[in-house]
Amino acid sequence: MTDRYLVEQVCGYFGLVFWSLQLAPQAYKTYRRGTSTGVSVWTMLIWTFAGVFIGVYNIGLGVAIGLWIQPQIFTFISCICVSQEFRYQHGWSKLKTFCGFAASCVFVGGLEAGLIFAFKKAQQVNNEHAIRFFGIIPVIFVIGGFLPQYYEIFRERRVIGISHLFLAMDFSGSVFSIVSLVFGEVVDSLNLANYIAIACLDTGILALYYIFEWYQAKIVSKEKSEESQVDQATVTSIKEVDVTESVANDYQYKFSQAEKQTPSE
Repeated sequence: MTDRYLVEQVCGYFGLVFWSLQLAPQAYKTYRRGTSTGVSVWTMLIWTFAGVFIGVYNIGLGVAIGLWIQPQIFTFISCICVSQEFRYQHGWSKLKTFCGFAASCVFVGGLEAGLIFAFKKAQQVNNEHAIRFFGIIPVIFVIGGFLPQYYEIFRERRVIGISHLFLAMDFSGSVFSIVSLVFGEVVDSLNLANYIAIACLDTGILALYYIFEWYQAKIVSKEKSEESQVDQATVTSIKEVDVTESVANDYQYKFSQAEKQTPSE
């Protein structure tokens, strides 16, 4: 029993480190690039609310403390990523961006606190449907949050602006969180499905990166080959014109010489 509890807590804290901080590399990469192009703002916005509901559900169920803190940090950094969209893509000033960020943090914090009270009330009256609702919503939000990003990827035919470190941390955090849940006293299927879905969708984005890099390289290679063929055809055409002009000039010269040698009457 002690060993199971130890594994649950240790993996829970590893999940905290990886999963809660996963968006930090993404926020940093966006900051260094000075643009959020390629990163879907809808994904970040949906994940902000996903973090709120995950926090409510984890706290309500009384799972490992690491899984309590995890969604709070995740939501906080999601708010940063959303604010970056308005800063870089919509030209907001630093002051306006900070005020918007602060207001969003206060809003989601108040929302989560209120929902925790609602969750506890549902537990007190043994309302299984309401408790189930709080478990289903995070799964829908997390999986749904990936859809705008996948749309962005397929629209651009490549993965632009997505941090690979973010994907690696997200995947690792999900795996540790899965292990923490499995070794808990009660395995919650909805929470488990949530982290499994995250791991699979992260893997999908990374796979698409390499697929579309190969696809783009193939297109570039084809375009270069076509340009080379056009250039070669142009050179050949120019040479043919030069030969034709040379023959015509030679014929004209010989004709003029023949006229000069012909005695006048």
